[in-house]
Amino acid sequence: MPTGGSSFSSEFERRFYPFADIVIRLSHADPGERAKALNEVYGRHIGYVLSLLASMADEGDFSGWSEEKPSNNLEQQILNRAKQHLSEKQAKQIYR
Repeated sequence: MPTGGSSFSSEFERRFYPFADIVIRLSHADPGERAKALNEVYGRHIGYVLSLLASMADEGDFSGWSEEKPSNNLEQQILNRAKQHLSEKQAKQIYR
């Protein structure tokens, strides 16, 4: 559910979880597969987008992102929300 008053809130809600799902799955892939995926053109684009986000970290609630430690609990919460998000999206399409 989007929070805040920004017009970007609903965009983040709609697009974040599919992206987060693939990033978490990629983090658990074997290193060779991960290297192949990140050496595609998307790797450079992802790096650029991450640098943009990093430059805005102080404006958001993630200024300590680089010190964030891997967390199975947080990953599971994100993956669960990604599944819920997908289910909600599919349900909306069925009722259209």
